[in-house]
Amino acid sequence: MKPNKKPFHFFILSKISKGIVILFVPFLLFQNCYLNPFVYELLNPKLEDEKKGGLFDGGLLLALNGVTTTIYITGVIRNGSGDAQVNKEYSVIASESNNFGTDSSGTTDSTGRFFLGIGPGDTTVRVTELGEDLVTFTLNLGGPDFIAVKNVNPINYEIGSFIPYNPTSKPTLFELVSTSPANNETYVGMSPNLTLTFSDSLPEWNFSTLTTLVANNVLVTPSGMSLLSPSLSPPNTIIIMTNVSIYDIEYTVQIGPGFYSANGIPLTPRSVKFRLETPP
Repeated sequence: MKPNKKPFHFFILSKISKGIVILFVPFLLFQNCYLNPFVYELLNPKLEDEKKGGLFDGGLLLALNGVTTTIYITGVIRNGSGDAQVNKEYSVIASESNNFGTDSSGTTDSTGRFFLGIGPGDTTVRVTELGEDLVTFTLNLGGPDFIAVKNVNPINYEIGSFIPYNPTSKPTLFELVSTSPANNETYVGMSPNLTLTFSDSLPEWNFSTLTTLVANNVLVTPSGMSLLSPSLSPPNTIIIMTNVSIYDIEYTVQIGPGFYSANGIPLTPRSVKFRLETPP
């Protein structure tokens, strides 16, 4: 059963500069993170008209009021196609701070999330697969004021969807782990199915419920692609038929938080972009 949404007012300032997305939000202590009223509102903003907020992709800047030593942050690692990097080893390889939390290395979970305790200054993290380097990135904690992502290598990887957490009670989250067409893909063909694959099993929604969920939580811009009949592909995939009237342009698909897992955990919002071209 989904938790009840409670209103909580906050301000977000967004700026995109050199591939880094910056967002301001208040910092709270997070236990049972997805049930916290503020966190639920953060992950589940109201989806009205053309506004589907809370799509926290790329880098992040968090207001961290009163935090002067170690903070604990979880984020998702995605490759250039937007696929969450599951079961990848990560570790801190360099830091300007001696303030380490209990979490300085580990393995990404089934949602592609890492969990790190970091101190002020730059903290560089290496991610590997079977001992081979996959991606490195740097988190910068600028004193008590903010945290930002920089120096992602390779640059096509995404480090985002950040949430602070309490190290004694790590949150369980529900993520979109891959799409087809994939993020940043150039798709050549007529009206592709839009396939959404999630990190956990979905409820056995009937057709009417699924249709309503898709209508309320999947927004495509511009309007040259319309969404038609959706279907479930158990245990964790939704397939949506499309009708495309405009080709040779880039579409953005925003997936809102109304979707939830079989365990009732709401989805962390996500957006993907891909280009559709007509076949030769």
